Amino acid sequence: MTIRIAVVADSHFHPPGVPAQAAWASDAHFNARNAAVVTMLQRAAPSAVIHLGDVPHPVPGLPEHRAALDVARATYAPLEVPLYVVPGNHDVGDKPHPWAPAPSVSVEKHETFANTWGPPWWVVAHEGLRLVGIDTPVLNSGLALEAEQWRWLEDVLDGAARTFVFLHYPPFLLTPDEPEHYDNLAEPARSRLLALFTRARVEAVFCGHVHHPFWNRHGDLDLYLLPSTAFVRPEYSELGRIAPGPAFGRDDTERLGFCLLHVEPVGHRVEWVRTHGATEAPTPPPGEGPGEVKPSCPLGLTLRHSWDAVLDLPADGLEPFRRKRARNDLVLLATWELGVQLLRLPIDDLRNPSTRERLVALERGGQQVVLFTAEPLTDEDRRLLERHRSVIRAVELVLPRAWLGREVPAVAVPVWIAALGRAPGEEGRYFSHFAPHGFRPDDPDLARATAGDGLVFRAEPDEDPVAVAERITSLPRAALLSVLLPRAGEGAEADDDDAVTRSVLRALAAARAHPGLAVVLDTTVDHDRGYFPRHGLLDRRGNPRPAFRRLAEEARRRPARVTDS
Repeated sequence: MTIRIAVVADSHFHPPGVPAQAAWASDAHFNARNAAVVTMLQRAAPSAVIHLGDVPHPVPGLPEHRAALDVARATYAPLEVPLYVVPGNHDVGDKPHPWAPAPSVSVEKHETFANTWGPPWWVVAHEGLRLVGIDTPVLNSGLALEAEQWRWLEDVLDGAARTFVFLHYPPFLLTPDEPEHYDNLAEPARSRLLALFTRARVEAVFCGHVHHPFWNRHGDLDLYLLPSTAFVRPEYSELGRIAPGPAFGRDDTERLGFCLLHVEPVGHRVEWVRTHGATEAPTPPPGEGPGEVKPSCPLGLTLRHSWDAVLDLPADGLEPFRRKRARNDLVLLATWELGVQLLRLPIDDLRNPSTRERLVALERGGQQVVLFTAEPLTDEDRRLLERHRSVIRAVELVLPRAWLGREVPAVAVPVWIAALGRAPGEEGRYFSHFAPHGFRPDDPDLARATAGDGLVFRAEPDEDPVAVAERITSLPRAALLSVLLPRAGEGAEADDDDAVTRSVLRALAAARAHPGLAVVLDTTVDHDRGYFPRHGLLDRRGNPRPAFRRLAEEARRRPARVTDS
């Protein structure tokens, strides 16, 4: 039996009428966006809804604060399941900090919260689970409320039940040893809280405040940071590699949403639900709405861009005195949204300690990787492949054609061979520095490719992946088909999203028709500079292209409903 719980964050309701804070035109949509979320929640039918704080936008002490709370209560009233709320800084005041931009936490502000939503910290026995809500603004405050909550937490977190915890401020944004900033908890509360979570074997923690989705691991603990249902903190647009979205990033609606927590008998799954900033809830096809189906996409994805890069956000805005560090997880989370189980990555992602740590953690969600390299495997490579073989489907060795007859060293995972360069007679008249890799179905060198456990083929952008897959599955040891997405040329942009969508859907049809063959798209994220600029499934912010949206639709449907257009 699966238990479904909805988690929302940072709704930022305004009082009725024109928002008092009118610097951003999009503020006028917050209330309608949250009303649409309530409709989506009703359709998803969770057994409980948990709000991670910052329910109103006007901070405590402003005359509009209570009026915004009235709007929020009226909007959430139609929910027919329990609603549990933890306080955020817009509810009870900012965490203690000498340069906090809003009034600090206080007992009086807590009284307003408690009169509206109930106790600021709570524990709920829910269908065999233990759900724990924690008041994070009060931590490190020295208030009597803080000491009371610590005593309560020590008793509640005893490790006797499967436990999920809900906070406003995340303990950390990137690493547990990072310095304090606006978007994390300061010491000593941070370490004390994490130690309690570890002792109690907490399964997952959900946090708000940052208005941007992130995923981290701390030991065996999953740490999820949620998007807002109202607006994006625009400074996080710095994580993208292109210009920010609308309103300088604040109204980049592809990043708005909530999540559904699916707790299964063993483990859990988080379903990220994009709301796209809708002010009226869309009506999905029957059986395909949030919570109704587990997406399943048999395609693999090649990630040529870094999916684990750490970037510095400027010392500006809400963080005027320190650069904070973060990682854009949108590409990785998009693979979860699709239900993709296979990622194709450079072997350097295994060699790099920080990336390797996250790569290994993907196995908990059922994902595996194919690691490609054109270099001979080192002794250290072999040790790493042995140590982490459970998450590695295969290693793809790209060999010069002159080496195809040579033996390859045995390793702990399957070895798939790809030929480097075009076959004799395939070169054409134009010299290119960009040698393709992967065999063709009629490749004359296939007879010499006797090493390894499988062979890697490629489908050119102008070929039908279904036809190529049908040809190679009759060949011995066909293991992977790399489907190259449309290209216009070395110095011309391929920006026809309809053509990309057609190619992706045909690749999907090939994967479903030949489940024993790994069919992998190449590539996933736009190449918007350098050679062969082209569109992929996601732009350089990590936001969906039309092909992604269509693939997401198909991932929620039965294979019989896949079409060619």
